[in-house]
Amino acid sequence: MQRRQQQNLIAGIIAAIGLVLVSAVGWFYLKQFRTISYENSRYGFALKYPAAWSFAENLGGAAAVFVSPKEHALDIFQENVNVVVQDISRNPMGLAEYTETAITQMRAVFGTNLEILDSSPALIDGREGHQFGFIGKGPDGNFQYMCRWTIVGTSAYQITYTAMESGYPKLLPQAERMIRSFKIRR
Repeated sequence: MQRRQQQNLIAGIIAAIGLVLVSAVGWFYLKQFRTISYENSRYGFALKYPAAWSFAENLGGAAAVFVSPKEHALDIFQENVNVVVQDISRNPMGLAEYTETAITQMRAVFGTNLEILDSSPALIDGREGHQFGFIGKGPDGNFQYMCRWTIVGTSAYQITYTAMESGYPKLLPQAERMIRSFKIRR
């Protein structure tokens, strides 16, 4: 009988440890993959962003900026995804002309510190768009950018993922999920 009690106690301990492990995995999964819906009625777009990220509106010319959490106390740059909506009604243009203008502006800003990685057609919310990936080299380090844009009526929608070059791949899947969830409501 005592042996049976010991077996039951061991089985109970193993079950408790298993429950703790399953709970920890579930908590980690929810923290990493749970999303929050964001909608901006002023600029007519919506997207989903990771629950662990924060956001701000109308910051530095962006309609919305979504910022990753700090990884540790010495984390000097938080990766981010921002959405800029430009009114182009005073200078209407198609996607090709907008793309040429946007890349020309990037070259003017970064000069010889611009390393183009990708410039290709892309879809945004099922609409014709463009993707422009590049590295901007600077004195405080190299930043890697992935920009995607499209034109709807007289508005240009530009979504940009920015990270330190060395950390760019780490949060790229989350940034891509955000961009894929992007919906234009106009």
